[in-house]
Amino acid sequence: MQVATHLAVNDLPEFDPAAFWQEPDFLLTELVSLFANALDAELGITLMVGGAIVSGSLIGERAYLKAVNGLVKRLSREMLDKPTREDLEAITGVFEPDRLVEDLLPAVTSANGETTEIETDLLNQPPPLRYLHLKDPILIQPGTAINFAGSELPIMRVRLTQVEGWIVGHANVMSNDALDDAFPSGGRIH
Repeated sequence: MQVATHLAVNDLPEFDPAAFWQEPDFLLTELVSLFANALDAELGITLMVGGAIVSGSLIGERAYLKAVNGLVKRLSREMLDKPTREDLEAITGVFEPDRLVEDLLPAVTSANGETTEIETDLLNQPPPLRYLHLKDPILIQPGTAINFAGSELPIMRVRLTQVEGWIVGHANVMSNDALDDAFPSGGRIH
């Protein structure tokens, strides 16, 4: 005897169209997770965020956190009057990359020296990514481009849900001086 197993409409989970459109692009999320976070590779990328175009090198979260940790360590040495090793370790421990990384789960070492991975939920899925990191970002606006390469920490942290569009590769920024007579006057090419 065969029993029919049909789901009624009421048995399906509710579809929330508002929540669906708030999810980050799964392809971009996988690109960030695989290339930047897992392989620690840099990749040129251009994003549309809040109507602005931002171009830079996609880097991993660990690289970003190491840069933040280095900045905090340097500032602590400059600001504290003769900091001890313990003082510096306490301050920089707040930004320890292995403790803060959201994509690659940190390993936990037990008292007997064995290392195990943390399980995050019942499906053993890592938590969803929330951020990507752009090294040496350039913000491209009509009439100008802003470069952050000379800043204290030239890495931009961008919420994945705010990315409206993206393309692999750096944007080419040209000044008016670089344009010849073949292009309309006053125009910019990005």
